[in-house]
Amino acid sequence: MLINSMFKKRKVQIALIVILLVIIGVGGYFMFAANSNNQQSQDQTVTANTVQTVSPSAIGLKLEDSSDKKKVRFFISNASDIKAIEYALTYDANSTARERSEGSDATVQRGITGQANISSGSSNYQSSWLILGSQSANIVRYDTGVTSVSITLKITKTNNKVYQVQDKLSL
Repeated sequence: MLINSMFKKRKVQIALIVILLVIIGVGGYFMFAANSNNQQSQDQTVTANTVQTVSPSAIGLKLEDSSDKKKVRFFISNASDIKAIEYALTYDANSTARERSEGSDATVQRGITGQANISSGSSNYQSSWLILGSQSANIVRYDTGVTSVSITLKITKTNNKVYQVQDKLSL
């Protein structure tokens, strides 16, 4: 009778272990499936946020330098469906004596960044002159050795789609 009672308990123990394993297996499956769906959702978000590139002519982008080649500005002649612009202008210039004394190369990369909101209904946009150098307390120090500038525009259209435009100007 003692053996019979132990055998029944053993069956109960085995049944409980099997049920526990099934619960753990099903729970693990659902966690794996949820994580997989979450990863797919993240992948779709990254794809949806990919910035498309358009040509400079698509927005009527034109870069212009000043007659002394110390400033540049840009024009957009097709800005009617653009609501905001972020820009990054980059160029190589001769390093200063101080930069060279600190171990810099003979040329260094410089940059100017900014942003602008486009007025609703405006078909054109013109930036202000961007100084190729630095300005402090109305003292301007122009960079030397600048032979070209590159610009990258991040354009947000009125439908909230974002595009990127790149162009280059030789001075």
